[in-house]
Amino acid sequence: MKPDSSRLVIVFACLAHFYQHALAALFLTVVLVLERRWNLPYDTLIVLWTPGALLLGLGAPLAGWLSDRWGEARLMIVFFLGTGLATILCGLATSPVQMALALALLGLFGSIDHPVGMAWAVKNAVGHGKVIGIVGVSGSLGYAVAAVVAGGLSDLITWRAAFIVPGILTITTGAVLLWALAAGWVVDRKEDLNPQPEAPRHDIKRAMVALTVAMLIFSLVYSAFATAMPKWLSLGVGERLGEGLLGLGALITGIYLLGGLAQLVGGPLADRWSVKWVYVASFLVKLPALAIAAQLGGWPMVFAAIVIVFMVDIGAPAENVLIARYSPSRHRGLAYGIRHVAGFITAPLGVQLVAWFYGWSEGFGGFFLTLSGLVLIALFAALALPADRRAAPRPSVV
Repeated sequence: MKPDSSRLVIVFACLAHFYQHALAALFLTVVLVLERRWNLPYDTLIVLWTPGALLLGLGAPLAGWLSDRWGEARLMIVFFLGTGLATILCGLATSPVQMALALALLGLFGSIDHPVGMAWAVKNAVGHGKVIGIVGVSGSLGYAVAAVVAGGLSDLITWRAAFIVPGILTITTGAVLLWALAAGWVVDRKEDLNPQPEAPRHDIKRAMVALTVAMLIFSLVYSAFATAMPKWLSLGVGERLGEGLLGLGALITGIYLLGGLAQLVGGPLADRWSVKWVYVASFLVKLPALAIAAQLGGWPMVFAAIVIVFMVDIGAPAENVLIARYSPSRHRGLAYGIRHVAGFITAPLGVQLVAWFYGWSEGFGGFFLTLSGLVLIALFAALALPADRRAAPRPSVV
């Protein structure tokens, strides 16, 4: 008896989101080893991820557009195989130029996941918020695992293994999806499993403007925060974590694990309560958390990091439900792709923001104050979203 295709799709969408975030974050920890191995400063090495971060967003609209025409499953196979190969090439790099090229390839193939994987999951979901939360927390777990995997493999084997081993695992998963599609275990659904009525045109226009502003600004904030966190924490508590990167990696893992659980809360909240106000509330808490983080040192930094990641993740399902609500199903891949143009525009700026502030002051106080100011602008944009309209209750099952 063949398993239910929709449930398998959710599993592969979760794996894809896990891998995408994990593979993209490996370099952010490994760079701390490369500082010593390649004898180059942190602010010089961290910008090697800039082309990859750029392509991670630049490729998203094209990937979403292709998935609307060719089917999501085929594009996801390309994602698994391409990102796995690119990650292995990172592990084989012998110079900063080679690393930058491999990271660029990783960003290009990684751009497939967010627009295609999210549209794939929504199309096969009954409770959109719940499924988006499950897929989203998989990405948070990827961030979490990345730090401990990168630190552990770098300490126990070599920094190259921190790329090569995850790359092989990702390619293997792609081969399994290819087999499942060929065997008919996974099928590309043409229509939503749980279709929703389209919003009025005037609400769509208003929502798209407000969401675009909020997403652009907060993509910049989160890209910068995620890039800076390993170095920020190493300056504050690194001496208390022992030699090597394993202790720091485990700490970052714990932060992302605790923060990532928020999506399991945010998803059901988006199904049962006002999506707009769940989204707004996430900004209201991030604002003081970032401002306070600028003043902290030592272990309180860890608590602040957990709060920031938690509030980022609790708002993520609401944001994705809003995109699904205000975009037609036949163009949802493209809509999610356009959403990730925010990553194209802001992710490399986030990397550069870290390099600029650290190179200027060798600290992160002004950096966090700047991020809190940006969140305030995003909050006003979220407040401009249309009021939620009453809809029929959704089943609380996947």
